[in-house]
Order: sequence, then structure tokens, then C-alpha cells
Amino acid sequence: MILTRPHRMTKRRAFTLIELLVVIAIIGVLIALLLPAVQKAREAARRIQCVNNLKQLGLAAMNYESALGCFPPGQMRMNFVQAPRFRGFSLFVHLLPFADQQPLFNRWNFTDPLQNAEGTTAGTATIINTYLCPSDIIPQNPVSSISQTGTRTYAITSYGGNGGTQSHPPALVSSDGIFFATGPANPGFQEVTVSAVTDGLSNTLLFGERNHVDPNYDTFAAPAWVQEPMGQWGWWAPSGGQFGLSDVTLSTLAPINYKIGFGFANKPADASTQAAFANYDALRVGSFGSQHPGGANFTFGDGSVRFLKDTTATRVLRALGTRAGGEVVTADAF
Repeated sequence: MILTRPHRMTKRRAFTLIELLVVIAIIGVLIALLLPAVQKAREAARRIQCVNNLKQLGLAAMNYESALGCFPPGQMRMNFVQAPRFRGFSLFVHLLPFADQQPLFNRWNFTDPLQNAEGTTAGTATIINTYLCPSDIIPQNPVSSISQTGTRTYAITSYGGNGGTQSHPPALVSSDGIFFATGPANPGFQEVTVSAVTDGLSNTLLFGERNHVDPNYDTFAAPAWVQEPMGQWGWWAPSGGQFGLSDVTLSTLAPINYKIGFGFANKPADASTQAAFANYDALRVGSFGSQHPGGANFTFGDGSVRFLKDTTATRVLRALGTRAGGEVVTADAF
């Protein structure tokens, strides 16, 4: 007689609600622990790409100088009878052939700069990755500019050339940096040569980043106290008007990552009128900055890229901004 063991039926116990909540809580804690690390890794990758972009810009500027004997102008300005009377080509246009953009440069209209901005497929509307920091927050790119002479389209850059001690507004530019306006509409100014940088290329800024985020500054756009919101500054190829140089150059007038500390509704006494607020506008529009925590990346005249902290002393920053100021800056000062 064969004996068989009866099949034992077992029931699998399901998770209780408490156990499920515990698992969810553990997963939530793990995500909370991992998220900052992931964000830091992503920002590190973006910062590396930004450094590479600035190296490419520095190399392009140095190759331009080697080929033509000088650095490009911040803006080559020309006179026209019809508005806008001032039109021109920016330093970023001049650098196109040296930044792997020869085809775009070849179709540029150098007779009338405005022709480069017509339509959404205009040359000025071209988004160039080398001109953009991946950490930069730009609300809309490209942007449309509507004026009495028509609607034109412009792409934005995250970077600006060193305009020296002050780069905005047009009437107060110092022209003591590397890039400023030259040409028929700005007589008496010549492009900068290497020999003119007597402070030394390793002690002089070439390019830096622009921070496009400033909610307080933007509140002054609606009442037309400023030209445009902060996120719309930085056209890499402005074609006409007075403020093109302010788009492509930055200065050391304000600390790194300077922002307006008040909105239009709660402005202090020294900014109670549009004329008085112009002082703050000059500081903010011309300031270097970035979305990288703690400072911004800069290209120096020797081609090196360095990260300068928000806490860099004003004296040091302004010394780095001038090409021939005679200041003495030691390497451990920044």
C-alpha cells in the first residue's frame, strides 16, 4: 500500500496597510536623499559644459586676434539716415567663423545690419549652443522686438564680453575693458590689441556669464522704467539702436550676481523716480552672474577659465575688468 502525503494548501498573507505605508515612507526617504545628489551631478555636468563654452569663446577671440591683429569690437557701429540711425555688428557676429559658424557668417548682410533680423528664420534668430550656458534660465529664446520700423527676431546668449568698469547705459560706458563700440558711428575708438592689455592677459577678463533671472527687476518693465525684462537682455547679434552694446558686453560696476533688492511697488526713496532708478538699472543690466551656485565662470585673456565667487572683492573685480588700469592683483585674490 502506497501512502501519499496530502497536498497542503497555504494562503499567502497580503501586505497590511501599515506595512505598505512604511515601504512608501522608506522609498520617499531614499528619493529625498538621492535627489540632491542627482541635482548636484546634473549641475556639475552643466557647469563643465559652460566652462567648455567659455574656453571655445576665448579660443575664438584669440584666433581672431591672431588673424586680424586685434580683438573684435564689442559693436561695429554705422550711421544711417533712417531709423534706427545706429546699426552694427556685435563681437559675437565677428567670432562666428572662429566658432564653427562659417556658413552663418557667409550669409550675413554687412551692408545693412537690419536685414539680418528679418523674419523668424533670420540670422539673428539662430540659437548657437556655444553661446548658451545650460544652467542659464532664459524664459523665451529667441525673442521678437517690435518697433516702428518693424518686427525682428533675436536669439539670446548667456555670455558677455568684458566692457570694463561700466557697460550700460550707452551714455556712460567706460570703454576701458576689451570690448566696446568702434566704427564710423563711434569715431576715436580702436579695437584692442594684445599689446594694449598692459595689465596682462592673465589678469584681465575676456568673457563672463549673465544671470537672466531677477523677478524684482522685471517689475519695472511693465511701467516702462527699463528697456525690457532681464530675461530678454543679451541678444548676441543686435542689429540696430542704442542698446546693442549693452546686450553683448558686461562690466564690473556691480558685484557678481547682483540683483535688485526691491520691486516697483516697494521701491526706496533713492529709486522713487525713473531717473533715480537708472542707477540701479546700470548696475543690474551690466552685472556678471550665473545660475551656478556661489559665483560665475569667466574667461581670462590668456584663455583660462576660472570660477569667481560672489564674494570677490569689488576692488579685485574692477581691477580684472580694466585692460590698462595699472592695478596689482595677486593670484590668491580671486
